[in-house]
Amino acid sequence: MKEKPGFWGGIVCGLLIALIILVAVFFGGSVHNMLLGRGFTPAAAGGILTSSVKEKISLLNDYIDYYYLDYRDDDDSGETDEDRAEGMYRGLVESLNDKYSSYYTEKEYSRLSESTEGSFEGIGVTIVQNDEGYFEIAGFASEDSSAKKAGVEVGDIFYKVEDEYVSGMDMSDLVDRVRGKKGTSVRIVMLRGENREEVEFTIDRQKVEAITVSSNMIDNETGYIAIGAFEGITVSQFENALTSLKKQGMKRLVLDLRGNGGGMVNAAVKVADDIIPTGVVTYTLDSRGNRKDYMAVTPEELGMPLVILVDSASASASELLTGAIKDYGKGTVVGTTTFGKGIVQNIYPLADGSAVKLTNSRYYTPNGLNIQGTGIEPDVVIEFDGESYEKDGSDNQLDKAVEIVKNK
Repeated sequence: MKEKPGFWGGIVCGLLIALIILVAVFFGGSVHNMLLGRGFTPAAAGGILTSSVKEKISLLNDYIDYYYLDYRDDDDSGETDEDRAEGMYRGLVESLNDKYSSYYTEKEYSRLSESTEGSFEGIGVTIVQNDEGYFEIAGFASEDSSAKKAGVEVGDIFYKVEDEYVSGMDMSDLVDRVRGKKGTSVRIVMLRGENREEVEFTIDRQKVEAITVSSNMIDNETGYIAIGAFEGITVSQFENALTSLKKQGMKRLVLDLRGNGGGMVNAAVKVADDIIPTGVVTYTLDSRGNRKDYMAVTPEELGMPLVILVDSASASASELLTGAIKDYGKGTVVGTTTFGKGIVQNIYPLADGSAVKLTNSRYYTPNGLNIQGTGIEPDVVIEFDGESYEKDGSDNQLDKAVEIVKNK
């Protein structure tokens, strides 16, 4: 089935995230406060870990240590004491029953940090696990992808990496073997075509920049920008797209946030700063009632008619941006009601390189609306016509957006 043109940025970004993150973050939306690494202190312990809970954990540990058959590090399970400890840390966070809160091992956190910056070092491919369970090339990060230059094709299936069979690996195992320092190379055997022909490549690793923004001119005066996710690289990509379209004569803009599951709040705030006047873009309130304002500080506004396209998969940071534009009256929102994620997660690094992500506040639009569980209702509601798109590639939501922006 074909995908909507407005989803292109989101699809590419989503596949890149699948390549570099071991733990999927449901609908993004994290604020990454890169605090100094710090460990727990006795004063910080408390809450869930009461003295009776700690006593019971100690007792359970004694029982496991004495009675459990396959506990030792040298058994056939492959599990170590360190693995089991990581499982306990993860279980503690999972006990919150919050799908947005997570525990990250050192390796997981390292990948997550790289992904939010929007760049990493690898061979420049996007990978999906297909219906048969094979890891398949779904696309390339750019036209300059070293894998593409080496002759890798979409649809190729990973078979061996450095003479090691891929069968039995999970996505993170494959990523560990494919990625590496820029300038080094990796030997990969792919299976190609219906006959599963073996094709071998030696591919140089490179610095790969995620593509989170795509743009083009719809006509001589109407520009189109799609943002697939909000990452560290998104702001410069958006501003470059804006500058390019203006040079091409853009006098009105359609901003497509369909399928945008969120990302970094600060990136969305900086994009908003290029569109709305100086003022509050969003603010957050934590459990103690502390308020933090995120501001647009640049006096210049977009200064042209604007329509924002959204759907039920537009979440978190994309809703933050949409809400600010709507509250300031700087654009018309078209599409269907957004996802409704109005809560914020912070990531707190720990001294051993691991980290914990916790929901710690709610965010509000400039007019004080929190959209958690409700979403943003478009000014013009129009359902996507999937049958027409499948038939002839037409996008009725985009057509409506162009019609509206031309008449503003």
